[in-house]
Amino acid sequence: MHKAIQTSVEQLASEAAMLGDVGTAERFMGDILRRDQRFELFYMVDRNGTQISENVGMESDPKALSYKGRNWAQRPWFREVAEQMASYITPVYRSSATDAFCVTVSVPIFAANGQLHRVLAADVRLSALM
Repeated sequence: MHKAIQTSVEQLASEAAMLGDVGTAERFMGDILRRDQRFELFYMVDRNGTQISENVGMESDPKALSYKGRNWAQRPWFREVAEQMASYITPVYRSSATDAFCVTVSVPIFAANGQLHRVLAADVRLSALM
């Protein structure tokens, strides 16, 4: 199950919509969330670990905080991708956004020159892995 979810996030990260305008990427991630209930939210950070998108999937919660602009460079889900230039799946943890148990699948998004451009993170509902 982990591998299937990782493959899904890697395919999402390879879409052209994820390289350009952040608003377009957010709409694209929202479309995926509506079709695939395994995911609770998506977010994207730049190559330095600063969140450039909203937490897509939290828009319907009026109490949801914006994490846009927050730096996640020290989090394992970012650091592992930036160092290894490969996908990473965290151990189970309690989400700071939803307080539910989840795992994060994070994958690199590469620029045309092969350099790390962004990192896409997907919080996966623990119940989806059962």
